[in-house]
Amino acid sequence: MLANAPFKSQSCPFRGSESPCNKNDGVCTLRQFSKTGDKVEPVRNASLVATCPNRFYDNDTTLAWVGEVLLGTDTPIVLTELPFLMSTKGDKDNDPVAVGKIDMVLVHPEITALQWCALEIQAVYFSGASMPKDFTVMKDWQGPGLPFPQGIRRPDFRSSGPKCLMPQLQIKVPTISRWGRKVAVVVDQPFWDSLGNISEVDHVSNCEIAWCN
Repeated sequence: MLANAPFKSQSCPFRGSESPCNKNDGVCTLRQFSKTGDKVEPVRNASLVATCPNRFYDNDTTLAWVGEVLLGTDTPIVLTELPFLMSTKGDKDNDPVAVGKIDMVLVHPEITALQWCALEIQAVYFSGASMPKDFTVMKDWQGPGLPFPQGIRRPDFRSSGPKCLMPQLQIKVPTISRWGRKVAVVVDQPFWDSLGNISEVDHVSNCEIAWCN
């Protein structure tokens, strides 16, 4: 059973067989369940909520999608965690320190003039009980069916959106826009539904943020 598997011994189903799962709790998605008597089943039409950013890779389908829309190529070069805005104070050795990082920069592999866009991926944090009690039950579970979750937990859209993602975009988007580049943001449908009204434009060339969900 997966509950008995050692940490990083299982491959991530969304990054490919050579990329081990790097989440210690092994939870990439939340879903609402109900219990009637001894029967446990998912709530009908309940949304799947991504809690791990690796969930969005989907074997690089997302990267190909963003590259095609913003760069005109479905095989972009991918650079990860690039430093963004350097502090003037530096560290103890007086070396520059990055104020933040861009999750990914996608670069067109063929055009002579450098053509690139920034890509931010935001999963949803969850609040409530941690997972160890569930894993303890799963290790010895003989059924029938599924064990009911051992604690109450829920997607925390407020911490994920207004408290985490939006402050980053307020810093990064104006600067990257002044460079004449676009920022793509990848979220899942429940995250998108939790956001407020966002002004839409008639063409991607007029946008500052390309939302992908």
